[in-house]
Amino acid sequence: MDSFLFKIAAFLLYFYSSRKRRDFRRRHSRLARLNRKLFRAGIIGEHTYVVPGSTIVDSRTRIGKFCSIAKNVSIGTSMHPVHALTTHPASWRGEDGELSIPPEKRVVFQNTRPVHIGNDVWIGLNVAIMDGVSIGDGAVIGAGAVVTKDIPPYAIAVGVPARVIKYRFDEKTVARLLKTRWWNRPPEVIAQLPQGDVPAALDLLEKLDA
Repeated sequence: MDSFLFKIAAFLLYFYSSRKRRDFRRRHSRLARLNRKLFRAGIIGEHTYVVPGSTIVDSRTRIGKFCSIAKNVSIGTSMHPVHALTTHPASWRGEDGELSIPPEKRVVFQNTRPVHIGNDVWIGLNVAIMDGVSIGDGAVIGAGAVVTKDIPPYAIAVGVPARVIKYRFDEKTVARLLKTRWWNRPPEVIAQLPQGDVPAALDLLEKLDA
């Protein structure tokens, strides 16, 4: 009896593990397909990834290299005219089903503007980035934030609306990082940079530039 139960347990464990492996491969193949598509479209740079479930509203949006964008991120969330008679898109589009508003009666309103996201930007889960916003190189946006205005390079921003709480490095280090623009270096150079020692990496890059 014990042997029989052991065989059943082994079978169930194998099936579960196989299913988990299949789910893992499926999930990551979706990630790869999405990012290849975004890269070919010129929306994201090299080594940047956008997890499936996120939305990029405006195809004019540009995202730099080495960015990490988590699930359920909305980039370029459109606005609505709160000063008009109605906030409904019909107020500026003029058409919705049987409703047809003549051009001279519509509100002049631009509901979407492209977003610019720099290089080495990390955006956490469930972030909403409003249209027209720029996020600087090296910035970090905490999970659940709503970004309504520009975020400086290497700033860490959290909250609703998002506000800068600190910077990843001191001003001098940030200036050196922005000057060296390490993300544009050849792969063989980046591979030799000591990832855990930023000052040493900067020294090496500055020696190469000299």
